[in-house]
Amino acid sequence: MHLYGEVLERYIDGKLPRPTLAAIDAHVSNCLVCAHVLANDSAGAPEWERRGWLGRLVRVETAVAVSPEHEELRSAA
Repeated sequence: MHLYGEVLERYIDGKLPRPTLAAIDAHVSNCLVCAHVLANDSAGAPEWERRGWLGRLVRVETAVAVSPEHEELRSAA
């Protein structure tokens, strides 16, 4: 199974179910072809960045804003 087409686009955007994302993450970490395709196609995507000594491409989790009301309830609990 190699990444291409709609699956690749949805993977880059993080719009796949978590188990599918995890399975593809595991595949990409062991498949040079898919790692290369992913590096080329996601280089400009804000959901990805290079980290570490080897510049490994990793998905960046976006922070979710918390409303002030929610924060008040959380601190009161």
